[in-house]
Amino acid sequence: MNVTSRTDAGLAVTAVTKAGGTGINEDAFVANAAAAVYGVVDGVSAMEKRMWEGNRTAGEMAAKMLAEMMEAGTPDLDLKETVMRANAALRARMEAEGVDLENKAMLWGAVFAIFRVRERTIEYVQSGDCMLFARYGDGSVRALTRNRVAALDLVTLNLKRELAERGGLDAEEIGARLRRQSMANRERANRPDGYSVMNGDPELAFEMEHGTISRSDIRRLYAVTDGMFHFIENSDDPLKWDRLVDELDELGLERYIGKLVEEENLDPDCAKHPRHKKSDDKTAVVVELPRVLNERE
Repeated sequence: MNVTSRTDAGLAVTAVTKAGGTGINEDAFVANAAAAVYGVVDGVSAMEKRMWEGNRTAGEMAAKMLAEMMEAGTPDLDLKETVMRANAALRARMEAEGVDLENKAMLWGAVFAIFRVRERTIEYVQSGDCMLFARYGDGSVRALTRNRVAALDLVTLNLKRELAERGGLDAEEIGARLRRQSMANRERANRPDGYSVMNGDPELAFEMEHGTISRSDIRRLYAVTDGMFHFIENSDDPLKWDRLVDELDELGLERYIGKLVEEENLDPDCAKHPRHKKSDDKTAVVVELPRVLNERE
């Protein structure tokens, strides 16, 4: 587990990342003190299981590319423009490696949730299933983003359950059918009826979430990858995000991740909590804002 805890110009920053079951961490976090930019990035590997330079996955390289550009940004950094520069650089890299750019299943990618703290406002960019939350002075929690991957994931998970219950199919046939469904999901990348992802497609500019909100009365900001909440991702509980943020505050990031890993180990077959893998990479950044700046007379 990689942990960073520090204070940047009055902002109390905690960032944690932990690899999942493969031991290769395709997540990354951003903690750029100079630009007051923070967030998380989750790599999305191509469906072709191949290792690249230095035994790295495509998702790992895509995530690191965006994270490094955000980390290198100066105080005048523009979040959306930086995402699109990273997107173009990723496309050029894939082209140089001979990746078929017309086949979305073969594209390298990354999803993200990144925010910038300004004196009076909060700016943010987001894609895929990474999430951003804000905690206000009255204790209320606000989800700033929407998970556009969950519904597609649920289709695949439901298919997996149906095939297993039907019987008469061996593991190879079940795997082939699930792969076809996953490829169909990938075709909906950066489409209005799908989800947003940094995969070299210029359409990302129109599909990513981005915006600005008032900083007034915000006490904490949270950025998390989906590995932090995959047990509740498809829950219909209207308070699930409030409960997640409450638990992050109660336990702290390290203890929360430790508890989640214990629960994953008790459900190795993903039967109690249906999900694609026993243990996903987990990354979170929490930034606490100084109260004095929130309470203007």
